[in-house]
Amino acid sequence: QLSVLAENLGMQVYFYDPLTKLPLGNAVQVTSLHELLGLADIVSLHVPELPSTQWMIGEKEIRSMKKGAILINAARGTVVELDHLAAAIKDKHLIGAAIDVFPVEPRSNDEEFESPLRGLDNVILTPHIGGSTAEA
Repeated sequence: QLSVLAENLGMQVYFYDPLTKLPLGNAVQVTSLHELLGLADIVSLHVPELPSTQWMIGEKEIRSMKKGAILINAARGTVVELDHLAAAIKDKHLIGAAIDVFPVEPRSNDEEFESPLRGLDNVILTPHIGGSTAEA
């Protein structure tokens, strides 16, 4: 669904999946995660929490991303190494990030939210707050 919306905004969509998938719209499947990271201006992660996806976006992957790219993680909190992401944003390798999931999320509004990304101007942090809305 996201790829169709992105295409409607004029974006060229690339995706990586270890399994061959039938693309939606004009999306193009690439052969490796490394290839995708080097191509994309915006990387949006949508993976389950599995041993193979734990910390799959670490320092090497972040540094192989296109300079000036944006990372979006709405998948699972253990997919991205946040310390390396924060460093890449601070040194301007990446221009920003939007993160909805964290390795440790606050259990209530009374609990302090901790993240190395807090305080950075070019990030959006929504620690799984969708479930706190009236619509949910």
